[in-house]
Order: sequence, then structure tokens, then C-alpha cells
Amino acid sequence: MAQTPTFNLGEILKQVQAFQQNMDAQNEKLKQETATAKVGGGMVSATVNGEKQVIEVKISKDLVDEGDVSAIEDLVVSAVNAANAEIDKKINAGMSAAMAGNLLNSLGGIDKLGDMANLLGGLLGGGKK
Repeated sequence: MAQTPTFNLGEILKQVQAFQQNMDAQNEKLKQETATAKVGGGMVSATVNGEKQVIEVKISKDLVDEGDVSAIEDLVVSAVNAANAEIDKKINAGMSAAMAGNLLNSLGGIDKLGDMANLLGGLLGGGKK
């Protein structure tokens, strides 16, 4: 007689909750990250945070003295866009690392979940016969 797989819903729910808490903590951490981009040979820089809010813009006095407002505007836009691209990289890398860490942690306790493939297969009409 085939052994019925055990299914510990409480353990699964605990792991899902821990996963969500870890992801929430990672999101909060990433909000504190910053990225700075310099353009125009360093004449303009912009810094954004993990929420993509511009927190600082610096414009070289030499650029201002030249009085080319159009060039300044273009460089500011370019610096902000570059800083946003950089923060996106940091956020994606941080979230990927958090997901991988959470996945590995949950797999460490997979033995507590029972034979999930067999159980799911049985529920879906497949599985071991």
C-alpha cells in the first residue's frame, strides 16, 4: 500500500510568512539605498534614493556661469535618468539576492513539508501510482 504523503499546512504558512517578512525588510533596506550619477564631465550630478526620489542635484558653477540654460536642463534630466537606472540595478540585485536567500532558507526545511510533488500530483490527477 502506498504511503499517503504528509502535508503540513502550518509549516508552509510559517515559511510563507517568514518569506514575506524577509522581503518586506529587504524592501525597507533598499529604500535607504542611494545612487549618484555624474554627467557632462562631472558638471552635473544627481542623487536618488531607493524610492526614486531625487534627493540632491549639483550643478557646477562654471556651467551656470556659461548661462546655457538649455544645456543645464538637458544635463539635469540626463543625470536624474542615469541615477534612476543605477538605483534600479541596485534594487534588482538586492531583490534577487533576497529571493535567492529566502528560497534557500525555505528549501532547508523542505523535508518538513512531505512529498510535495507526489501530493500536488495526486491533487492534480497525476503523481505516483
